[in-house]
Amino acid sequence: MKIVPTRRADYGVRALINLAQNHPAGQAAPAISKDMDIPVGFLRQVLQELGRAGLVSSQPGRTGGYSLAKEPETITLYDIIDALEGPGDEPACALDGGPCHWDRACAIHWVWLAARESFTNQLKSATLARIAADDQSLRAGNLPAPLVEEHR
Repeated sequence: MKIVPTRRADYGVRALINLAQNHPAGQAAPAISKDMDIPVGFLRQVLQELGRAGLVSSQPGRTGGYSLAKEPETITLYDIIDALEGPGDEPACALDGGPCHWDRACAIHWVWLAARESFTNQLKSATLARIAADDQSLRAGNLPAPLVEEHR
């Protein structure tokens, strides 16, 4: 099974990591684009969506740019993905269109629902501050790739 964020969510997370590492000063879009290898046009769209969600603020003008609208400790990975992809914890049948014998549920409904709930809880427990700190440590070579057990 492959669980990966969309490109939009990937870029949003990378942009917010950059802003968290430059908090509270913020950054201009071209600097974020260069630092995080994100196409600047797409980045601006993502930052606008994150702004509408109350995660990013922008200051227009020559010396303007983007900054976090909240402290990085209060922003979760769930907040970022929810802002860019919509809620991921809506109940849905896993075998939609398959051999369901119930009204809006299937034989693996309970398994799928529990897995989604666990996944959502992990996203809600991962703060931007922690993610940004891990990113800095990984870049500096001070932290090996984190193991799953270390994040429990």
